[in-house]
This record gives sequence, structure tokens and C-alpha cells, in this order.
Amino acid sequence: MKPLTPRPRLHALPMIATALGLGLGAYYGERWYHLPQYTEQDLQASVELNLVMDQERRGPQLQPAPAERERLRQQIRQEIDADIARERREVQQGFAGAMLMLLFGGGYLGLALKKRGAS
Repeated sequence: MKPLTPRPRLHALPMIATALGLGLGAYYGERWYHLPQYTEQDLQASVELNLVMDQERRGPQLQPAPAERERLRQQIRQEIDADIARERREVQQGFAGAMLMLLFGGGYLGLALKKRGAS
């Protein structure tokens, strides 16, 4: 008598991976396409706006000295640059993951179709 060893049936998994890869690729591709391109003027305006907001939060007694104010400008600029880089990196990583899903799912489907056609 033959022992019962069920073979996993994963026929739907490559189709799901391909569909998810295509859908997520379109989603992240559109997000990547619509990411804003900031000019130096935009970044400077954002730095000044954030600096004014920080000064208002501190109150009149805790206003920074001019040297301290320049250091705060540099710190705010670094934070803004880091936020922009993080946003770009997240979108690019999502797009890369989606393309990998599409590649593996589509590759498996192509291999299965080729194998089926050869039989």
C-alpha cells in the first residue's frame, strides 16, 4: 500500500504573486512618479518656516543667539533632507519588492507553461 504523502498544491501562488506584484508595482510606480522635486528655494523656505515655528514654541525668554540660530538652521535642514530621503527610499523599496514578486511569479508561470507545452 502506498503511504499517504499529500503533495502541496501551490498552483495559485504564482498567479497571486504575479497579480500582487503587478498591482503593487503600479501603486509604488505612481507614487514614485508623483514624488515632488524640491528646489533649493523650496528647501530654504521650509527651513525658515520651521525655524520661526520653533522660535514661537520657545517663547520670548528662550530666543537663541545668532550663532545658535545658524546651528538650528543647519539642524533643521538636515532633518528635512533626511525626511525627503526616507520618503524616496520607502517608495523605491516598495517598488523593488513589487518587481521581485512580479519577476518570481511571472517566471514560475512562464516555466510552468513552457513545461506544459513541452509535454
